[in-house]
Amino acid sequence: MTTISSSAPGYGIATMIQQATSSPTSSAASLPGLSGLIQSAAGSSGGIFGAIGGTNVPTNTVNIFASLGGTSSSGDTSIQGVLQQQKITAQTNSIFANVAAHVTAMQSGRYQPKADWEKVTDYAAQTGQPVVVSLNSKGQVQALPQSQADLSRYNIDQQKQLQQAMSDISTMSSKIQANAKNTTWLKDLAGAGNDLSLVHSGALDAQSSWEQKGQLLMTQHQPFKISLDSTGNLQVTEQATDPMSSLTPQQQKLLRAAVQTIPKMIRTDTPSTSWQIDAQSYDKAGTPYYLDIDPVTNHISAKQNSAKNITPSFMNTPPYPDIGDKTPLLKQAATLIQKKTAFFLDIDTTGKVVAKPLTATNLQNYNNPNQTTTHPLSAGSYLSIYA
Repeated sequence: MTTISSSAPGYGIATMIQQATSSPTSSAASLPGLSGLIQSAAGSSGGIFGAIGGTNVPTNTVNIFASLGGTSSSGDTSIQGVLQQQKITAQTNSIFANVAAHVTAMQSGRYQPKADWEKVTDYAAQTGQPVVVSLNSKGQVQALPQSQADLSRYNIDQQKQLQQAMSDISTMSSKIQANAKNTTWLKDLAGAGNDLSLVHSGALDAQSSWEQKGQLLMTQHQPFKISLDSTGNLQVTEQATDPMSSLTPQQQKLLRAAVQTIPKMIRTDTPSTSWQIDAQSYDKAGTPYYLDIDPVTNHISAKQNSAKNITPSFMNTPPYPDIGDKTPLLKQAATLIQKKTAFFLDIDTTGKVVAKPLTATNLQNYNNPNQTTTHPLSAGSYLSIYA
């Protein structure tokens, strides 16, 4: 089981690369196998997972691009050189396995992002943007929205495909986010009245200003309406001070007069109309309510602050019934976006753009320098690590 660490020792992978390349091997008997190398990597210099946040990297370390590029500076193809590269690969793979564990923990809510790369990755997952995770020149993990990443590892046609895919996904993601926000608002309105009832009964403590205001008005026997403000936050509107600007002057006068009778009527237990009887019943039950007036008949009624009564009709239909997931790629991306799963785009073996979640395998394959045929210090090799 991979261990998730929120902080790291002082040295990153660059230090471990130096250690890996500085120990001479004199005989075949002393050469460890791959499993031994992995065990050695995991137990050296503060632990392989410590490389995730390493900061104190000595300036005389082996250049990470040359090391991760698959050859030493001298072009060593000996058994020792191969084993050194195997150790480096095992180390980087372990880092990306730990990165994937962090990402999974963030997505499940078990871990709050702390490092910069974690915050960037989490934000991308929350907003439905593809994101790439890689190692920088010091061997530290970094993340970048893929729309800002260098795409030079791909040919011109593939770059165009990726750019178009990112544009299409951005449009679709905006629709998915709008639908998700609408769903959140519906849930907020549906549960608001019950939350206030629980606060009024003492079962819950008021956690927000609207709950505190609603609780105060309930103790004062004042009717009020629960709604959403311009930013989508719940709010309480006291009817005794409500300008009632959507009503005609006559309706405003009638409704204000009705509202003013409520406190005294409840204190003296003297209801005389059907709406006063309903208002008194709601008050005794600890149920938030408001007074309403029919726009045609001017008939006054007392209504509970329930989802049916306080939800605007336009919110009952998603803003975008069709999010535009019209291709296999967009359907694939939509599933990841809706689950708030961090992902990136890549070109598969058939030449098609695909969306891939940030799993250990996908991260390791995407950052594998063997995918690049250029010199270790060239732009293409840099992208194999960075993009």
